[in-house]
Amino acid sequence: MLIEIRPYFVVGDLIANSFAGAIIGALLALIVGPDWNMFIAMVFGMIFGMVLALPLALLMSGLFGAMEVIVPVMTAGMIVGMVVPMVTVAADYTAAAGAWMGAEIGIFVLIATYAANAVIRRRAR
Repeated sequence: MLIEIRPYFVVGDLIANSFAGAIIGALLALIVGPDWNMFIAMVFGMIFGMVLALPLALLMSGLFGAMEVIVPVMTAGMIVGMVVPMVTVAADYTAAAGAWMGAEIGIFVLIATYAANAVIRRRAR
């Protein structure tokens, strides 16, 4: 997979990942509470995050490229869906805190995706 390095697409990927992470994190912080079992919250959140990430990624892929957006947004949705519910069970996060954590995870996943792409492309040569 060739990831774009032009500024428009890099900024678009950053916006897409942080926005999707924030939305998923906020919704999961509202849904999951401290009375949930941590394992069930993690599994539910992972499924919920991936299901919600798909339409968000499809909406943004028209502007910023399908493969460049869908792969990191789906990965971010899954990771946000696992982390935010587990933290919410332990600390009863607010929606704003869940959105903030989701945006941070989305940015981290984007950086990890770009780094993995660079390593894979270097090994392919």
